[in-house]
Amino acid sequence: MVNDLLTLPLAQRLELVQTLWDSIAAEQIGPELSEADRQVIDQRLERFLADGEAGLDADEVLNAMEQSL
Repeated sequence: MVNDLLTLPLAQRLELVQTLWDSIAAEQIGPELSEADRQVIDQRLERFLADGEAGLDADEVLNAMEQSL
């Protein structure tokens, strides 16, 4: 079955991926997090909010990656 899908034209494969992704997003079910995972996420969010630094723009990161290759 997967091999059959891989033979589809690119446009159809992209449409299929989008349809699958949309169906996953519609379920809005995420991975189960342990209490330790939640604490780490909360701590990182608190540090991020306290820092006030928005970080790098996606284009800046991509450009930096391209230059390092």
